[in-house]
Amino acid sequence: MTSEQKVNVLLVDDRPENLLALEALLDSLGQKLVAATSGPEALSCLLNQDFAVILLDVHMPGMDGFETATLIRQRERSRHTPIIFLTAFSKSDPFIFKGYALGAVDYLFKPI
Repeated sequence: MTSEQKVNVLLVDDRPENLLALEALLDSLGQKLVAATSGPEALSCLLNQDFAVILLDVHMPGMDGFETATLIRQRERSRHTPIIFLTAFSKSDPFIFKGYALGAVDYLFKPI
């Protein structure tokens, strides 16, 4: 794949070891992986480039994944970008439904 054909994938997690694991899992896809360690950092990344998909940790200090997703959806350019939530926090139905209501296309449960 040439660099023109690569898509951007945004990985958001406050724990560096989780980002490292995601990068290791996804590296073989040959896409451009962009890592962010917080909601505000992820939003900053979205100002500079578009993403084919966002893998977003739910439980982060400060701005959590739900708050981050809400802000992502408010921006016209990223309104329809697929979001996959990552969580080790809760597998309860109300928690999952909240994510889907915010526009998640799926959940991945940690450990992946």
